[in-house]
Amino acid sequence: MWVLGWRAGLATPPVPKCIVVGHPHTSTWDFPLFILTIWYLNVPMKWLGKASLFKGPMGVIYRALGGIPVDRSGGKDMVAAVAEVFAQHDELIIGIAPSGTRSYSPHWRSGFYHMAIAAKVPVVLGTIDYRRRVATFIATTHISGDIHADMDKIRAAFLGIEGRNTAQQTPIRLRSELVEE
Repeated sequence: MWVLGWRAGLATPPVPKCIVVGHPHTSTWDFPLFILTIWYLNVPMKWLGKASLFKGPMGVIYRALGGIPVDRSGGKDMVAAVAEVFAQHDELIIGIAPSGTRSYSPHWRSGFYHMAIAAKVPVVLGTIDYRRRVATFIATTHISGDIHADMDKIRAAFLGIEGRNTAQQTPIRLRSELVEE
């Protein structure tokens, strides 16, 4: 990491069972920095990625790097599936980028939130901050079910963190929060 001019640290170490929310996700460079960070910090994390990434020879590589393919087409109950996977393991850390894309989106996808509730696991907030050139886990939050309060805590923790392409950075809000505005 230091060769690339980056620092990595554990402001909050991930607990044995948790969902790590990675924010922001604005560049193709986020993935290699993420992989280097979890290797450097020795965090045994799995990560969810769209199924199309796992086709062909890259699929073998992505699986070896901890990837779990996700079919995001309609009709799939990913929340229940992930909760079941957590129930089957004593230790499992799954990373998710709730923006769902490197491009700008008006809101985060809410799956991480519902997965954490269903699996009864905390959410650890992880970041790759390009302005400070630091990759770290910054906070752990226990999802209470009060979506407004929980999202306010998450927003506060990520305050001031910048992705590589700030114009593409997805605001930290869920679709349901947009509807209420």
